[in-house]
Amino acid sequence: MTMHNRDLAIGRSFWLQTGYLRYDTMRDLERRTEPELFLTASPYLGRVSLSLAPVRPLGSVEPLQQVRSGAALTPLERLTTLLYLTLGLVRYEAGSVRPFHRGAPSPRCLYATELYVVPPQGVFRYDPLMHALEQRSEEGMWDVLEQALGITLYGAESVLIVAADVWRIARLYADFAYNIATLEAGHALGQLQVLASRLGYEARIHEHFLDRPVLESLGLNGKVQTPLAVVVLWPQGAVKQERVSCESVPRQPVAADTRFEQEMNQCGDLQKMMEASRLTFAEELPEAEQAQEHLVRTTADFAGSAAGCEADLLDVIKTRNSGNDKIGLSATGRPIPLEQLSGLLQALAAFPDAQGLAREIGLYLSAHRVAGLASGIYRCELSAPDFEAQSLHQDMGLLMEQASVVDGKYINFRSIPAAFYLTVDFERTLHQHGNRGYQIMQMRAGRLTQYLCLLAAARGWYARPLKSYRDAETEALLGLSQTTRTVVYQLVIGESDTPYLEFDMGL
Repeated sequence: MTMHNRDLAIGRSFWLQTGYLRYDTMRDLERRTEPELFLTASPYLGRVSLSLAPVRPLGSVEPLQQVRSGAALTPLERLTTLLYLTLGLVRYEAGSVRPFHRGAPSPRCLYATELYVVPPQGVFRYDPLMHALEQRSEEGMWDVLEQALGITLYGAESVLIVAADVWRIARLYADFAYNIATLEAGHALGQLQVLASRLGYEARIHEHFLDRPVLESLGLNGKVQTPLAVVVLWPQGAVKQERVSCESVPRQPVAADTRFEQEMNQCGDLQKMMEASRLTFAEELPEAEQAQEHLVRTTADFAGSAAGCEADLLDVIKTRNSGNDKIGLSATGRPIPLEQLSGLLQALAAFPDAQGLAREIGLYLSAHRVAGLASGIYRCELSAPDFEAQSLHQDMGLLMEQASVVDGKYINFRSIPAAFYLTVDFERTLHQHGNRGYQIMQMRAGRLTQYLCLLAAARGWYARPLKSYRDAETEALLGLSQTTRTVVYQLVIGESDTPYLEFDMGL
């Protein structure tokens, strides 16, 4: 029995050689056919239009101040809200070269992430452009998913599958696309997690599943597209049976689209890594999917802490931005108060799964213009939220600029008050999860970053995720050069006085 997921030489090579500068990310491809935004050429049986009714209030973005409005909604209304606020088009920026924006960011607004809905009967793809469900199959697929997951779905309300249409990014970034596609999917998962509990769901994210049955059920072309996570939506309080021995009825696979297959064949390293990450045998599934630890926090846990922020979650989702403007990425230069930054860290720690994520995703702060905090590198602790000094530097703006591959005329690091860096121990990850650990940790980093993006927006700050840093220089800056930890993501935050004119596209 050959388990490609355990050929760790593939994962180790891909992880070490596909950093932004450790790999020729922008190499010239002979074929760069541009796909349509938000659309696919896959056949579908019909379209189900979703409600355009206004979304009900969901309370503050702060985890301790949420409002659960799911009880007042029908199952379809809850699902509609979840889909729309995760991958729907919520904002239009007039005059921007990338005018359409979702609730979760996407590199260059290329939008590789796809959401598939699998209720007890049928398979659907969410079409964000038409705000509708495309029906891909009329057959019930839960027995197939039960076999792929190794659990029973009895009592679940619905299943969502987060997938990536990788060519949308690979046409610009070649093999590096797998890196940023998995981070983008992580942002979407973080958004789903934030919304699910407010809508009356208990969302269980499954990162391990047998890939082939899922590919065939959705009609995905495994050379161009890949499923990344299965999210089971349970009613809150539902009893779950974790393991089950089940057999599925043989079915005809849903027809897959072969467009862009020749183009993707130019990205051999990416395709090899995708294939090496896939699980084939039931023996490769963990005894029980290791759900991220969920802690129930109360306001008493934060007595005497920095004040929270009561910004409305719907407003935050619609106004969250990456600091784009016509002069590049810059900040006002005004320092941000330590009290607000501490409040952000405390709110992050209150997200139910944040502390579980932070045990594997190291979080660092580069403080440049933070009133009340010396310029330097700090380790962010979530168990008792605090910034622990690692090293102090007179001009962190200059050091961040030197560690970036982007010209300082486009990203003005001297004006940016602070940045977060997320790190992973790649050797530990590979030994724990095999090659699949790459996409797992990338998505977990994306989830944690999405929480930071929402909390920054609640404080009136933009939050710009970046991959364009020099790997070795950044790891040296964080003191990681002699370790097996690598930097997987950067998030710069600040205020901007020159945003685009924005229009709410929302429900």
